[in-house]
Amino acid sequence: MPASLQFRDVAIRTLTAAAHLIGGDKVDRHSEASLIDLRRGFDAEFISAFSEIFNNISIHAYGNHATAGVVKIEISPGDDHLLVVIHDSGKSFDIDSVKAPELEALPEGGMGIHIARSCLDELVYTAGPPNEWRLTKYLTKNGI
Repeated sequence: MPASLQFRDVAIRTLTAAAHLIGGDKVDRHSEASLIDLRRGFDAEFISAFSEIFNNISIHAYGNHATAGVVKIEISPGDDHLLVVIHDSGKSFDIDSVKAPELEALPEGGMGIHIARSCLDELVYTAGPPNEWRLTKYLTKNGI
């Protein structure tokens, strides 16, 4: 799909539907509202992390150009986890050089990787080309 922020909502709706499949959720899958209802912690955290990564790809890897490039998104729902692999051919970077933000300073930017790391059980980035992001979250016993 295009890596433009204009298409982020399409990706988020798809990932939200996939997140609803994990753990036998009681979401009414016949309701359009169920696609955007993120009251369950698992769904909200996964979508928050994915959104931040998609933003970073669009803004930093592709320079926020509407026609700059594409992302390939592979979704693998399991019984107790969700794995999403994202490939892009944009500018790569060293994820290990991204330091945790000083939260006391209330930074306006630079929080994306920190948010994604906080919301996921595993975040693996491999610089390319193509760049590969592996986002994994497990369903815990309390449903988060």
